Amino acid sequence: MTKTSLRDRLNDVTTVLTPDQIGALDPVIDPANTQGALAVAPRTIDEIVAVFSLCNDTRTPVIPHGGRTSLAGAVAASGDEVMILGSNMPRVLDIDPLSQTAHISANTTLAEAESAARAHGLTTGIDLAARDTATIGGMVSTNAGGMEAHRNGTMRNRVLGLEAVLPNGTILSDLAHVRKCNEGYDVKQLLIGAEGTLGLVTSVILQLLPEPPAPHTFLLALPDAAAALAVLQTLHRTQGIDVLRAEAMWNAFATKNAELQTTNPLMTLPNAPLYVIYELHVPTGTAEEVVFAALEPHFETQNVLDAIAAQSMQQANDIWMIREDTMSMGTVYPHSEWFDISVPLAHLDSFVKLVETRIAALNAGLMIHVLGHLGDGNLHYSIAHTDPIPDDLKAQIKPAVMDGLKDIGGSFSAEHGIGTEKREALQKYGDTGKLHLMTMIKQMIDPYTICNPGKVL
Repeated sequence: MTKTSLRDRLNDVTTVLTPDQIGALDPVIDPANTQGALAVAPRTIDEIVAVFSLCNDTRTPVIPHGGRTSLAGAVAASGDEVMILGSNMPRVLDIDPLSQTAHISANTTLAEAESAARAHGLTTGIDLAARDTATIGGMVSTNAGGMEAHRNGTMRNRVLGLEAVLPNGTILSDLAHVRKCNEGYDVKQLLIGAEGTLGLVTSVILQLLPEPPAPHTFLLALPDAAAALAVLQTLHRTQGIDVLRAEAMWNAFATKNAELQTTNPLMTLPNAPLYVIYELHVPTGTAEEVVFAALEPHFETQNVLDAIAAQSMQQANDIWMIREDTMSMGTVYPHSEWFDISVPLAHLDSFVKLVETRIAALNAGLMIHVLGHLGDGNLHYSIAHTDPIPDDLKAQIKPAVMDGLKDIGGSFSAEHGIGTEKREALQKYGDTGKLHLMTMIKQMIDPYTICNPGKVL
């Protein structure tokens, strides 16, 4: 079918964007995100069904779009696909304070959902730096994690119910509002983390949580990850301290990124191998006194080299900007290889040092930038250079970061998903039995491979 004839048929069932409207779309992360042949913006779920039915009949590939913030190429297009946008779909954002649940349409951003929940003293229980752009549907499709996953779980743990349209136009409506719902196979879990390869999520029921009180922010300078984890364990075990977040930044990333910010909170701390932001709730007493008293043994043993407690919201925001503004580093190191891995906490310190040794052996000109979620061992690596990295060196960098993770119980893909970037790694490091089952599921639900082809498998 020609592009023109397909456009005409799509025009009969939904809103088709003009070339100028497609050109005005913000690709956000990757220019390929908006390079599909056509784009549609359905207004109802019936229109989505019609689009999928037509594309399935004509074997036309489709790409469901969220906020386009995927770092793994989950919505990258090759130029032949129909991009399905949620911009015209009605917004659904119904909060049930008694059950602590929310019915949320897929096109709602995380920031919008969180704001609505907080109006009732509740929270979605998940947060990430792209909160203003990332949509709930996209976060479900990629099983987003973020900074609170160590205590609240990923999106997979937050979703009670889900509605989606499958590749052949079938509607999956499993919008349970309750925790206990044993009605056979929990098929909605297949859509969570599938990155749009099994269908398009239209709305979800999220389990909300009580909103935590105003946090206190501490920035610690530490000798290594082992010390950071010892501090974290002490904070967890100290009565009267609740750990909300623990975000780690190794020296090369933290010091350079701090220099790029408007203010540099690291100026008052010693040059340390590791910096960790601990966000804590201290319900009684003066937070600074309670926390520093709990950490006194760590100061004595040099597990903590120095620390600062944010004295204002502005100072806390300045501290967090070092962690959250990960894009500024791209101006200094425009060429990099990104990795998103999970390391069991018992192996965290040794694995970081192992990767450092491996990368140094490859090329002394490579910079290793590491940050991550200390509480669950999710590390984000950028192996960077000021000059383009040759393909043969890129091929050596990947195993230098990923090899050995499976042996210690870790994962080569933590929270960003597979997309196009990690398909090769999935085939190399993934379990053979699991890959076989995934292929069977894909063939059963999407036999013509129209749904986000080229992603994951």
